[in-house]
Amino acid sequence: MKKELTENLKKFPQLNKSSTQNSHGSTQLGSKDESAFPSASAGVSPKSSIPSSSGPAANVPVPSSGASSSTAVGIPTPTPANYAAIRRAHELAASMGFRQDPQFGPPINFFTGQPLADVAVTQKPTKAPVLRLDAQGREIDEHGNVVNVTKPSNLSTLKVNINKQKKDSFEILKPVLDVDPESNPHFDPSMGINKNKLLRVKRQFQFVEEGKWSKDAEIIKLKSKFGEAQAKEQKAKQAQLAKAKAAPDINPNLIEITERVVIKEKPKEQIPDIEWWDVPLLQPGNYGDIADGTIGEDKLKMEKITFYVEHPRPIEPPAEPAPPPPQPLKLTKKEQKKLRTQRRLAKEKERQEMIRQGVIEPPKSKVKISNLMKVLGSEATQDPTRLEKEIRSAAAEREQAHIDRNIARKLTPAEMRDKKERKLFDDPNTVETLVSLYKINDLSHPKARFRVDVNAQENRLSGCAVITDGMTVVVVEGGSKSIKRYGKLMLRRINWSEFSKETEENEDSDDDKPVNKCSLVWQGSVAKPSFNRFSVHDCITEAAARKVFVDAGVPHYWDLAVNYVEDEAV
Repeated sequence: MKKELTENLKKFPQLNKSSTQNSHGSTQLGSKDESAFPSASAGVSPKSSIPSSSGPAANVPVPSSGASSSTAVGIPTPTPANYAAIRRAHELAASMGFRQDPQFGPPINFFTGQPLADVAVTQKPTKAPVLRLDAQGREIDEHGNVVNVTKPSNLSTLKVNINKQKKDSFEILKPVLDVDPESNPHFDPSMGINKNKLLRVKRQFQFVEEGKWSKDAEIIKLKSKFGEAQAKEQKAKQAQLAKAKAAPDINPNLIEITERVVIKEKPKEQIPDIEWWDVPLLQPGNYGDIADGTIGEDKLKMEKITFYVEHPRPIEPPAEPAPPPPQPLKLTKKEQKKLRTQRRLAKEKERQEMIRQGVIEPPKSKVKISNLMKVLGSEATQDPTRLEKEIRSAAAEREQAHIDRNIARKLTPAEMRDKKERKLFDDPNTVETLVSLYKINDLSHPKARFRVDVNAQENRLSGCAVITDGMTVVVVEGGSKSIKRYGKLMLRRINWSEFSKETEENEDSDDDKPVNKCSLVWQGSVAKPSFNRFSVHDCITEAAARKVFVDAGVPHYWDLAVNYVEDEAV
């Protein structure tokens, strides 16, 4: 089929020649197509209004516009019948994938008066560009010269970048000042007008740059977390970013690459002449006398060699302490009773299994006088006197065994004393020492003085009681349990008003004398006690009373008691 189309295309010029014999017909064709095909005198070859066919018909060359249609060399004007046939042939060839044979000339022109188009010449594909870099990473050409590559401008059209460019272009204008009054010819300096007030700055809106407060908050946060050094590093990084942003035309290929920093390994320790563990064993102090791995006994310190094994002192590894173990769950009373019953049942079953296996002897039957006939039955009637004697001796034996077990569990006098001390007093190894400071209006009664002194000694408290005419100050130091019991004695158990009434009965009554009472001035903890034991001091003056506390190193105790007011107590 393709060969037939090729032959038909070869015959196209001959068909056109035969059609040009009728000159009248060609004249009429030219007159009819005058509107569609402009004359050569116009000098312009516009595109034809007839749509071109796809395929080879699109590349059909046309004759020059300077020659007329009747004088075109070898290409006469086609008739309408030949034009339709040629068009159908080209469409058919294009639909079948026909391509023009290069050994034949170009196809004839369909349109008169149009110039010949240049035949498209297929160009060979160019080679891909080669990227060449030097030792510093810069781009070079084939001759070794550095290529200056301009940095492409920012062509981004995102809204964020556009707003950023607008923000960068925004400039805050400096404040505009008023005109200098001296330049005004109507200014009179004798009026006493202040020149600086006239040159005041005009009030304008000073907008804060976006991100200023967030940066300040970040710097303050870094200062509080890492200190001044980290904040300075952050400021340096921001300055570098601003500098890089201000110079966008720098070629990144021209930035010199610094040499890599080589990390030097730590030098290994030199091999010593003799190891430290061999120094106390060798007499010369080196390995020079060792030949073939053997050494004589005369070169060794034999007194250092014993059958004891030397263990180095254990050193805890530098690590954090392990977390505390999980605490057991708190059980209710009902759950505790249930667990106790289960433990007792399991213990009894284990004992019965051991009796069944013969590991332990079975217990003797607990025969009593009350259940004699039920247990023994007919045997009890044969010799009742003997059986009664045996039962009574067995009961006495069981009772004695019970007493022995109780005596074995009983604490010794020393253990009982220690238990009582643990109950009444705190552990002596505790570091904390509590101090209580009391103020009493009157401690002149001997019974009250005795109770204050003896209870402090029995509770193993140290301190002093300083008695003066105006008041009495009592200081006690010790553990929490002892301080608590002594506080109950001073504030609850002793009725201080009774001692004041007994004193008034012996002496003349004084209506102005205040009611006798005891108040807790201060209570707290100290690092170590200030007194060795408890003592009572009778002082005539307040200076002598204060000297007792000064000698103990606690004069503020006396000052607190003197300045204490009952109304301030909560």
